Amino acid sequence: MAVSIEKFYIEEYSKNNMELELLQELGFTPREIKVYLALLELGSTTVGPIATKSKLQSSKIYETLEKLKEKGLVSYVIISKTKHFQASDPKEILNILDEKRRKFKDLLEELKLKQKYSESKQISTVYEGFKSFKALFNKILDELNHGDEYWAFAFKNEYRSPSASIFLSNFHKKLEDKKIDDKVLGHTSVKKIINKSFEKNKNINIRFTKNETPLGVIIIKNKVINLIWGERPTAIEITSEQIYKQYRNFFLELWTNAKP
Repeated sequence: MAVSIEKFYIEEYSKNNMELELLQELGFTPREIKVYLALLELGSTTVGPIATKSKLQSSKIYETLEKLKEKGLVSYVIISKTKHFQASDPKEILNILDEKRRKFKDLLEELKLKQKYSESKQISTVYEGFKSFKALFNKILDELNHGDEYWAFAFKNEYRSPSASIFLSNFHKKLEDKKIDDKVLGHTSVKKIINKSFEKNKNINIRFTKNETPLGVIIIKNKVINLIWGERPTAIEITSEQIYKQYRNFFLELWTNAKP
């Protein structure tokens, strides 16, 4: 019999803890939970029994009852000049949650606008030195997925540098492995050098134009990256949807009339 009673108290303790945890997750304070659960068990009653059941001071009970009334979870009647409180149907908690959901839906649109605004901000990042330069290209590879665009205005004399030529050829091989839409637009004056640099790259699509173009500029996913090759390679990454679209349109305009 003793074991049975002990088991009963353990089960009751676990159940009460679960109720407390769940109702707290729904936004109720521990005091509100104790008072509301006491009322559910007691039915219509005065403050005294609620204080005894919840083990809270009477002054705290009145304060908590007011908060529960505001939430629509407690009502009262006056009998012989004394207030008798009663808990509302627990289903009312669902109505409270539905109301919060409706309010959040209204707020959600405003939050989305704020997020969109932050995403539209222009950010500029400078990568200086070969290690930093290499880290940028590794980041580009991580960000690009199958079918994404990697469009670039080619360098000119930089391809005469073996280190630049090898680095870029190896990078475009990795773009090939990921099946990236790889387009490079170069000036006709360096056609032989560029073709020589990328002769082992099968995926890359190269065209040439007589028009003057930006040199060493990459256009990818809302970003434009300006490259400077030398003893200390440097890259300036600009995150801007507006600038990205301008460069992309300019690239396409020249690409349409360019020749292999």
